[in-house]
Amino acid sequence: MSDEQIGAAIAAAVIATLGLWWFRLILRSVRALPPITRFGIYALIWLAYFVAVMLVITRSQSGA
Repeated sequence: MSDEQIGAAIAAAVIATLGLWWFRLILRSVRALPPITRFGIYALIWLAYFVAVMLVITRSQSGA
């Protein structure tokens, strides 16, 4: 991996974590779910944010 890819992955992880934190604040009903279900939902949301940010970063770098 190049330095740019590592930087993009770190940025995407930070943004995904902030997005997950925001999602957790907005949907309080998820907290009432059993732990396995709740953590599964959190993992899917984090992954969706991560992939979306990586796609945006990749497309913006290729257009530069």
